[in-house]
Amino acid sequence: MTRKTFTKARYIKLGVRGGWEQHCLEEGIAPLAYYDVPHEMARSGDREAIRNVFLDQGKAAGTATGHASQILGFYDPDPDVVWVTFSGGSLWWAELAPDVEYLGSDPKQYPQGSRFRRTISGWQKVSFSGTPLLIGELSGNLTKVAAYQGTICTLKPDQFDYLLRKLQDEDLPEITAAQDARRQLLATTEVIIRLLTWQDFELFTELLFSRSGWQRISSLGGTQKTLDLELLLPTTGERAIVQVKSATRQAQIDDYIEQFNAMAADKYFYVYHSSKQSLDARDSDIILMDAAALAGQALKAGLIDWLIKKAA
Repeated sequence: MTRKTFTKARYIKLGVRGGWEQHCLEEGIAPLAYYDVPHEMARSGDREAIRNVFLDQGKAAGTATGHASQILGFYDPDPDVVWVTFSGGSLWWAELAPDVEYLGSDPKQYPQGSRFRRTISGWQKVSFSGTPLLIGELSGNLTKVAAYQGTICTLKPDQFDYLLRKLQDEDLPEITAAQDARRQLLATTEVIIRLLTWQDFELFTELLFSRSGWQRISSLGGTQKTLDLELLLPTTGERAIVQVKSATRQAQIDDYIEQFNAMAADKYFYVYHSSKQSLDARDSDIILMDAAALAGQALKAGLIDWLIKKAA
């Protein structure tokens, strides 16, 4: 996609309260306001001259220094800097071309910045290998930079290291170990689920759905031949019918599909833990849940200890 080695990262806010985000992301640019700072002054890197612009406006010394640092950071042509911003629930990143293109000092004539830099390959919201960089899946230590009150800031070393790992789809050793342990736990849980008696398997199924918010409105086994469990989701009013089979085969699923075509429900689940063949729900809306799917849901529902005690 683009270069994959960076030595530094800077955050840039695209306009006041993100007002320039859509324009910048679509056009592939990074703008800067600071209409009172001449282009040549900024390009020369004269920090004191830039500070004096703000001191003459009555700004405090620290504030003037901060503005100067942001402007000089924007003009820094270092090709090994990755620039990031946040918009629409995603982290966006880009490499910027070295030249700053100056527009003018009149904010009315140039309402989206007095100058800008072009991105080399546009703004990206995925990692180098295409993984979406969703804010909700990123560490708060990185995303908190979006609360920065200024326009540009340099990420701290730990923030930069984390960003680089996300761009390269690399995890900390501790995360890798935890993921390996989780996979092993799920694999073992599948085996335990298959050890359950059919009575315990039906009870496990009911517990699993109840912990997801479903309420049972008919007894396990019911009075109808094909109805094992009838559920209601109070928050939406949805009804579900759940067929529970410890071991099953395709012919049984086909029979279930045919019989439930005439039954009114919003969702249909076929829950089982063992089958000697690959199963297919055909073109029906039936949701098949095998031991692997059940293991994942058991982990989310906190039923691992229950399963261990039942199977022990």
